This record gives sequence, C-alpha cells and structure tokens, in this order.
Amino acid sequence: MQVSKVNLVKVKDGHTEIDEDFVAVEEPLEIVVCNGGCKTFAIVMRTPGNDQELSLGFLYSEGVIDSIEDVVKVKQELNRVEVYLRDVKKLESRQIVVNSSCGICGRALLYTLDILSTNATVSRDVILSLPEKLRERQSAFNVTGGLHAAGLFTREGELQYLYEDVGRHNAVDKVVGKLLMERKLPANSSVLQVSGRLGYEIVSKAIMAGIPVISGISAPTSYAVRIADNAGATLIGFVRGKSFNVYSHPERIS
Repeated sequence: MQVSKVNLVKVKDGHTEIDEDFVAVEEPLEIVVCNGGCKTFAIVMRTPGNDQELSLGFLYSEGVIDSIEDVVKVKQELNRVEVYLRDVKKLESRQIVVNSSCGICGRALLYTLDILSTNATVSRDVILSLPEKLRERQSAFNVTGGLHAAGLFTREGELQYLYEDVGRHNAVDKVVGKLLMERKLPANSSVLQVSGRLGYEIVSKAIMAGIPVISGISAPTSYAVRIADNAGATLIGFVRGKSFNVYSHPERIS
C-alpha cells in the first residue's frame, strides 16, 4: 500500500477543525543477500511496492550484481527481501539505514562509471513532453502530493516503466531493477525522467544502467553535472513549459 489515511487538526483563518488526509507510506525494507548463509546488506526506507525490483536495482547500483544471471532466486516476506546469489563479490554490509532522501549514504567507495558510447538522439519536443506524461500517471502523488517518480521512456517519448516512491533514488532503483529482470540492460536507447532534482545518486544509477539521457524538472548538482559530462551522458534540468537546460552533451538533443 502506497497511501495511508491519517487524522489531523487543520488550522485556517484562526480556526481549528478535525480533518483527515492521505499521506505517503514509508516503511523500512531489509535487503538480505544469501550465498550459503544470509546477511543483511542494507535497510532502505521506501514506499512499499515493487520491492523485488527495488532490491535488485539497489544491488546492481551498488556493484554487487552485474546481471540477472548472478541471481538464483528472490524471496520476499513482508518488509524483507532475500536475494540468493550464485557468487558473492564486492559484498560489504553497510550496517546502516538508508533514508528516503539518500541513495548512497555510507558508501565507502564511489564507483568509476563507464563511458557511454551510444549515439542515440532525442528531439526537443519529446523532452518537453516528458514531465506531463510522468505527472499524469503519478496516481499516488495525485492523492498525497508526497511521492517522487521516475519514468523510463523511449526516444520517441513512449513510457516503458514508471515507479513512485518517497525516495526519488528508490524510484530509479525500481526502474533499474525492472530492466535487470527483463534483461534489458544496458538501456542505451532510453530516456530517464525524474520528478525532482538531479543529484549524484540519481545520475550515477542511470549511467550504470547505460541510460544516455537523464532529465529532471528541477536543478542538477555540480557533481551530477561533472559525472554526466565525464561519462558521456546528456543531463537535462528545469524541464518546464517550453524550455529546459542541457548541462552536458547537448549533441544528443535534435
């Protein structure tokens, strides 16, 4: 369940009244990796739903798995997902809670990102159309106003996947996990559209998935711009109305 009803006291024009509202659900998810024995890798604060996609996308972004072939099976029971691996590599439990605003908190090493070599281009009109296409499909956001979204689109602007979560990086992990499950990595002919700002964690996850064009309705950070430029990714921010800013590799925009 992504939405929960709560009671509240509304204060307006100097008066108070009892009311109710819908809020986004946030709960911990224990991601456990198993190979012989099982070990907790991380506890992620997320909005329940598509937890297996989230877990696989998270482990892929952490460099624990390289493809779905590394995974024997995935089991879930309530707020715990167990991922059984063929081999354990680069495995180092962070022993911390990853909150819903941070996708890399506590990571000891920031991975070197591969250079994207695709020549895929996207039209200006497609980029301008993505925020509205994302927003009109955000069913939980429309009720709560409290969820981020990440949508994967084709170069022609056709929606492939969309996920909502209290953490924008969780929504991206769900996209990556779905790509992993369907053996569609690298996604080198796709565009990622997110509903908020573009920080390092969002951009690095997209680049690791081979996504060449990353777009957001808000601002990027300096480090996000730097790694996008170095990795050959096109980073687009402030997609609003009839304008947007291209911070790296504008040659992909036609």
